[in-house]
Amino acid sequence: MNILGIMSGTSCDGLDLCNVKIDINKDYNFNYEILNFFTIPFSDIEKKFIFSLRNHDNYTNKENEVELTNIFINKIKKFCSNLNQIDYIACHGQTVLHIDKKISIQLFDAKYCFEKLDIPIIYNFRNNDIKYGGTGAPLMPFLDWLLFSNKSEDIVTLNIGGIANISHIPKSGKRDEVLGFDVGPGMCLIDLASKLLFDFECDFNGRLSDNGKVIEDLLNDLLSIELIKSSPPKSMDIVDFDKNLMNKILNKFPKINERDLLRTLVQTTIESIDYNISKYLKLADKSFELIFSGGGTNHPIVKSSFIEKGYNVKMISDYGIDSSIKEALLIAALGACRINNLTSNMPKVTGASSKCLLGDVYAG
Repeated sequence: MNILGIMSGTSCDGLDLCNVKIDINKDYNFNYEILNFFTIPFSDIEKKFIFSLRNHDNYTNKENEVELTNIFINKIKKFCSNLNQIDYIACHGQTVLHIDKKISIQLFDAKYCFEKLDIPIIYNFRNNDIKYGGTGAPLMPFLDWLLFSNKSEDIVTLNIGGIANISHIPKSGKRDEVLGFDVGPGMCLIDLASKLLFDFECDFNGRLSDNGKVIEDLLNDLLSIELIKSSPPKSMDIVDFDKNLMNKILNKFPKINERDLLRTLVQTTIESIDYNISKYLKLADKSFELIFSGGGTNHPIVKSSFIEKGYNVKMISDYGIDSSIKEALLIAALGACRINNLTSNMPKVTGASSKCLLGDVYAG
């Protein structure tokens, strides 16, 4: 089947679209061919609107959900000139609220999208896992298991978006032994500080943090945050590391050099990942492959720091997958599983009581 996987992350940089031909059977033998992919950036106006949807009054307004869906539809049409080639659209929607084990809201009007494009829509990928007592996130360990379960060595994947998450695919390849969880801030605090302090969207190529120094007192404060230290299963949202936290930092360290602050935030991302790998994966050494994906893994300080720490760093591109499209490929894979009535949650990852189908289907 040809599925268009669609993902918009918490950073709201743009809409990831991946048109992929997928064949997956009841034994989870996964074959895929990526036909086309692209990330279409959000305009400044679109980005401001999407960020505004995190306000309760805004995301509960149905008109706003339709407007968001129209933004997605316009980008789908721009991406794919011949929609007749698409059998299904699998769309994650835009996360506007995520509270661990309680609720996860992804805005997207599947009915409206179907009426405009006349293609069956697969959506709402988190809530069934939550109904079974799980965290509903992260979803990525499922794709990592599909991709790497046939390797005869331990694999750890690291995805750094707004939030950083890891997956451990054991050398046994067994689904029930896969671990995966959010570990702390990825780029969300770094992006926030870049915008507030320097009026840049991000710390591109480390140009803002490269000349800063790590402030140990601040680093220790941030690494003591309970979400970072707590044991899995756990999932996080960028609201856990937002302006409220930034204001606390600035109030406690009013004279901190701005570049030192940014450099310390970069180190917080690095150390929270390293802590969680060492503390909760319990691997004997660092000989396993640590496979990078996500925009944050392109940050030069992040990458060099893990190499310096002795990790065997690989890029997801070494396995023929463009880092920018991995999340959209995940959504397409989840969509294919839903159509084939295959469970795709990972109970050991999320804490759910059992395996279950993820996603709803709207086809008129």
